[in-house]
Amino acid sequence: MTEAPNRTETPIVDRRNARRHRSLLGAQIIFRNGNCVIGGQILNLSDTGALVRPADLVSCPEKFVLKPRFESAHECEVMWRKGEMLGVRYV
Repeated sequence: MTEAPNRTETPIVDRRNARRHRSLLGAQIIFRNGNCVIGGQILNLSDTGALVRPADLVSCPEKFVLKPRFESAHECEVMWRKGEMLGVRYV
């Protein structure tokens, strides 16, 4: 009988500084000094960033202003892109 190798699993580390809250907010991604706007949705948010699904991922720049419907705007920087979503941090 052969024993399975002893594997130690590496725990997943959450590096976020603030707790995220689920949401489904309509939002605008505003860039080029307010001359360009892309619609989108905020899927979750925190005090330090958000998970965003822009309507046009290809046209979305690395830095922009994220304006949720009914809330104040935030200057953002894209931290990662995966599929049709962006992880952004507020700057």
